[in-house]
Amino acid sequence: MPIENPPRRAIFAEIETVLHALNLYGAAGLTAFGWAMGRFLGADPAPWLPLWFCAALLIYNADRLRTDPADALNIPERAAACARWRAAVRGLVILSALVLIGLPVWRRDWLTLKLVIGGSVVALGYSLPPRGWRWKDVPLVKTLFAPSVITAAIFGLLFSGSERNPIPAIQFKNFSSLKLETTGFLFLAPWAWCYLLFNMLLCDLRDRTGDAQCGIRSIPVLWGEKGARRMLWTLACAAQIFLALHLRFHDYAAACGAVLSLLTGLYQAWLLHATRQRPGERFYEWAVEGMLFLPAFGWGLGWLLYRYVLTES
Repeated sequence: MPIENPPRRAIFAEIETVLHALNLYGAAGLTAFGWAMGRFLGADPAPWLPLWFCAALLIYNADRLRTDPADALNIPERAAACARWRAAVRGLVILSALVLIGLPVWRRDWLTLKLVIGGSVVALGYSLPPRGWRWKDVPLVKTLFAPSVITAAIFGLLFSGSERNPIPAIQFKNFSSLKLETTGFLFLAPWAWCYLLFNMLLCDLRDRTGDAQCGIRSIPVLWGEKGARRMLWTLACAAQIFLALHLRFHDYAAACGAVLSLLTGLYQAWLLHATRQRPGERFYEWAVEGMLFLPAFGWGLGWLLYRYVLTES
């Protein structure tokens, strides 16, 4: 009997499963988000892209190595897929850790190596504690931890120098340039934190029932669905305000920022409406995590608008 090939739809479904089970899609989204933040600050984010990508793979996949009863209740399909691909998950954890340590060593960038090791120890304590106690068990931390750590990792590396090259990614030519970029950081970093917190809070709102049963006290568990949704609208509005303030001091990014403001505002409003219908896991995996790609898309679209429309008018 000839061996039948699996249908094309089944192949694509398995590829989709692997992308999310191994957290490749989410890691790519965070890397794209970091790239966009660098562009909006006038920095060169290229040296940090592999570190952001591998850090996301390490933290996300390490979290899946520890069996958490809440996952079986909140994301049963993804939890089952991660269990099925457990060997690959473990391999990605090891490979990511090797890149995170090996790349700074190869560059002889000892300051970045210290930052990577310190950040990894703190982040891994979220789900893999040495003595059974997790950051996740502290009230509110499940919601606030990831956005805070990601914001610090992105902007910390963009503004840090290194022992090999003690010049930050952002070049300060004079005092006015220093003042401009410092002002931009003060407004763009809060925007990024509000945007990432919006993403995390939506996921925690989905997980509210399972988290409550397992004793995890996230913001939706403590404040209820209405309180969490009020906070989501507040975060969306605050993000728009911080972005407008950032553009006030960065005329060169006005076109990109205007496009980003429109895209993120409409997308967040759509997500708030769509999640009232209790969508399935795939919606959160593609649409909610997909909001991480919007800043890079907004920058590219804004650049095209500036390059081919505004400069020729």
